[in-house]
Amino acid sequence: MLKQYLLLREENTPWKKFLTAIGYTWLQRQLKEADAKKSEEVNTSLFVHIVESDYFESAMGLVMLANAIMIGFQVSSTEEDESSAELYAILDFVFTVIFVVELVLRYCCEGWRWWFRGSNIFDVVVVLATNVVPVWILVPLGIDPALIRPFAVLRLFRLVKLMKLIRKYRSLRTLWNLFQGVLGSGKILLYTVLVMGTTLFIWSVLAVVLIGQDPRTKDHPDVILYFSNVPDAVFTLFQIVTLDSWSAIARPIGALNPLAALLIGMNIVIVEICLLNLVTATIVDAAFKRQQDDHEMVAQEQKIKSDRLIEEVRTLFMEMDKSGTGSLNYEEYLDAVSENPQIQTKFTTLEIDDAEELWELIDLGTGSIEVDQFAQGLRIIAGEVKAKDLFTINRRVGNALRRLQAAVYEMERQEAIADQMQEDIHEVTRQLTKSTTNLVNFMRNVHRCIPRGRVLLRPEKADEKRGEIFEKVKPLLGTNMGEVSRLFFSNRGKRAAQKQHVNLIGTSRQQENDIDLE
Repeated sequence: MLKQYLLLREENTPWKKFLTAIGYTWLQRQLKEADAKKSEEVNTSLFVHIVESDYFESAMGLVMLANAIMIGFQVSSTEEDESSAELYAILDFVFTVIFVVELVLRYCCEGWRWWFRGSNIFDVVVVLATNVVPVWILVPLGIDPALIRPFAVLRLFRLVKLMKLIRKYRSLRTLWNLFQGVLGSGKILLYTVLVMGTTLFIWSVLAVVLIGQDPRTKDHPDVILYFSNVPDAVFTLFQIVTLDSWSAIARPIGALNPLAALLIGMNIVIVEICLLNLVTATIVDAAFKRQQDDHEMVAQEQKIKSDRLIEEVRTLFMEMDKSGTGSLNYEEYLDAVSENPQIQTKFTTLEIDDAEELWELIDLGTGSIEVDQFAQGLRIIAGEVKAKDLFTINRRVGNALRRLQAAVYEMERQEAIADQMQEDIHEVTRQLTKSTTNLVNFMRNVHRCIPRGRVLLRPEKADEKRGEIFEKVKPLLGTNMGEVSRLFFSNRGKRAAQKQHVNLIGTSRQQENDIDLE
């Protein structure tokens, strides 16, 4: 709520209303929208790439530097040297053509937005006032070139644009820092002049009172020359601050008035040693801050340039997607990289040397990469590595290592359980094999006890025979099985006694050949 209130209050200021009334606010909004739209568009025109390239900027910088050198020689030449005048006239014409062509090319690349940038308006004014009008209009009209020669010096102001070019090259970083230090120290120098002027004025008033009006020194020639009034005293103290022959002033006057020597010494200590050193420290600190800001600005510009190149690469890959699925397989990727020179050029600009290694870094093992995924991977690879990125990678690797260790521990535990289960299975198999063998032997022994013919057997006799059979097979049975068998046979005996019937076991072919076991 507070933020909205402050924004509304800012928009309702008289200055904002005036800018809105004259259409400046609307124009700025249109410029921002056009710049945003321009940054999103992917322009593959070779003409635009040439004009916006660093090579074009470097070439124009060299041309401006050559023009400045020519102006230096032209100003130093005499009017009687007609051959040199003709050469300078030809060079002026050539430089004028080059500068006009440069402005036209830049306008064709940016469109109407180009006319609403301060640096471009400055270039147009300088070229028109110092090149086009004097060379193409005034000279053909017969106006003396000596009258328009001073205007050529204004072209030197275009050398300020070289600072933008110098900033892009690391080898010229020191020169750029010097330019930044000079341009950025204007406010500091203004405050320095204000403080130093105030200090010197105070000390000059004291010097006039204590030295210029003192009976012991007021008639001295040096005092009359240096401290007779406040303006002379200010200039004298400034000379002393610069340490220019200050001893020749202080010694003769100090011999007559010790306060004069003390005042001059205090002026040197306060202004020269203290104040100026503080100013130097402030300028150095500001230079370091500007250098840091400049690094961030260059990194941001490089990021914008890389993003533009990546979007262009993405568009090219979309055009070369033969399957139309929005993704690339390994074969399509290699064909695009090896056959398309534009992609090769952009990879070189992004400092990507090995295309196969790039695929291995971005591919997640699926054998295909979506175009958007590829563009995002390029942004990460081409971007600047920051401490935050290293910390994030370190944390992710640490988390992955902990998960891997937990998985290894769980696998070892499951392996131990599997080994124990395998041992149990072997033991059960061994017991089952042993039980099966015992059961087979038991069945064989039982088979021997079964008569082959029809047998009529009384219940009492059957129970007796069962007991005998049980005693014979008892070694083959365990203790528990024996208890179960006894319980089973006991219950069978009870049921047989209650029913009082004859159990018929076996069959026989002839009834008369029944076997009596008695």
